[in-house]
Amino acid sequence: MRIIAWCLFFVTISLSAQVKNYFLGGSEISGEEISISLNTTDRDDIWMAFNNSRVLHSLNGGKQWLNIKLNPVQGFYGDPVIYKSKQGAIYLAHLAKNPEKKWPEQFDCIVFERSTNGVEFHSKGIGKNGNKMQDKPWFSVDEFSESPYYGNIYLAWTEFDKYGSDANSDSSRIRLVSSSDFGANFTEPITISDVSGDAQDDDQTAEGAVITSLHDGTVLCVWSRDDTLWLDRSMDGGKTWGKDQALCRMKGGWSYSEIPGMSRANGLPFICLDKKGRVYIVYATENNKGDWDVFYLYSKDGKSFTNPIKVNDDNSNGDQFMPYMEMDKNLGFPRVIWYDTRNSKTGRFAHIYTSVLKNKCPQHNVNLTLEPIPLPGRDAFMGDYIGFSTVKNEGGFAGVTSINSQSKTNGVLILEWFGKKPKRNLFPPSITINLNGNSDSVWVALCIPFESSCTFELKMGNKTVMQKYYGHADRSNFGKYELMEVAIPKKIIPVGASTFILSRSNKSVKLNFWSD
Repeated sequence: MRIIAWCLFFVTISLSAQVKNYFLGGSEISGEEISISLNTTDRDDIWMAFNNSRVLHSLNGGKQWLNIKLNPVQGFYGDPVIYKSKQGAIYLAHLAKNPEKKWPEQFDCIVFERSTNGVEFHSKGIGKNGNKMQDKPWFSVDEFSESPYYGNIYLAWTEFDKYGSDANSDSSRIRLVSSSDFGANFTEPITISDVSGDAQDDDQTAEGAVITSLHDGTVLCVWSRDDTLWLDRSMDGGKTWGKDQALCRMKGGWSYSEIPGMSRANGLPFICLDKKGRVYIVYATENNKGDWDVFYLYSKDGKSFTNPIKVNDDNSNGDQFMPYMEMDKNLGFPRVIWYDTRNSKTGRFAHIYTSVLKNKCPQHNVNLTLEPIPLPGRDAFMGDYIGFSTVKNEGGFAGVTSINSQSKTNGVLILEWFGKKPKRNLFPPSITINLNGNSDSVWVALCIPFESSCTFELKMGNKTVMQKYYGHADRSNFGKYELMEVAIPKKIIPVGASTFILSRSNKSVKLNFWSD
């Protein structure tokens, strides 16, 4: 057990919109792959983890945070999954980072940590197997009182013989352990995938294993391999598993690098139940037009599933990627959130959209973001996961990766709503800067919900470096959400401090920017 450091920091929230957006800790907190878990009976009790060895805990709804710095003997790298159980225990799984080994052999086990008091975390290394790499853990807890395996924890992940290898002798597989004593001890790892994937960490690799339990104790595990979504089930608490079931094709596979402004993105699956125990599996894949959409499969019994049902309701060529899903406790049905570029003609900006899945009918999509999220380009990484959590009758709390234009680093963007469901956000006047290092220009997104003409300026002190005027006729080009994208050659942006200004009459929006 190690507890390295903790401190208290403050978050200022000044927005009054029904969905609040703010960076965690201003520009102080950087990281990706956010996992969130709310206390099911107390919305103020929030747990958060992301891939910089931190666990954050708030007891007042996110106004203040206890920052718990973890340093397990196995190391801490990324892919964290955090969960506060109904029994009050805090569970955390993540990748290892063995200090005695080099990348990627240093990811030599899955680390599972637990805490009963929220301060002391006890770690356990799981799945160590020579120099094989252990990747992308996910776990679930059986919390159905009628289940014969009530309280069991199931942890699944991918094992690589040799990460990144294209040799036929190296492959990948889905591994699993279970615990019947609240994470104190785990069974020996077993392989549940019948067919191995390759070891290249790409579409033919067995990746993204997620797991859930049904009310009768049946355990379902879903993953992607070879452009196909697979499912397996256990009827005896994870001890034995059946034959892998091919659910549907995933055109283009789970991994894709074709999204403009992204080094990589994914369509890895997630699985959850609704209030009546019906099963939903969400994922993203390429459509017949060549862009990416979010789909889901639905089943009443966890055995037979529908054909894929599209979640995103746009008709654009925008991309929808990196979906995350769990049951919205306000509604009793699964909620999905994802990155969405439907409002960006260049694909350099995204918003976070959400939809609720009710049986075979996805609900109208709602935009959760007040400002567009700049996508970082081919040389930067935004993580593989986003997350949210909800409390019955008290809304939800989501965390995604965005670029903070002030610090120019990845930041944790919080999206918070109250009540049973978030309402559609109307864009306020705003300026968002894209810091894509691969472009000769700096791309600026302007949200312009002004009733008449407006002016956009780049200034250094009192000197105007660039100025653009938009009249009423230009509004026809803004589209439904009035998002205009402007390319500014980097050579005209002055070194040092400058200011971007969007103004109309006596109203203006300013964004300060520092150029090296």
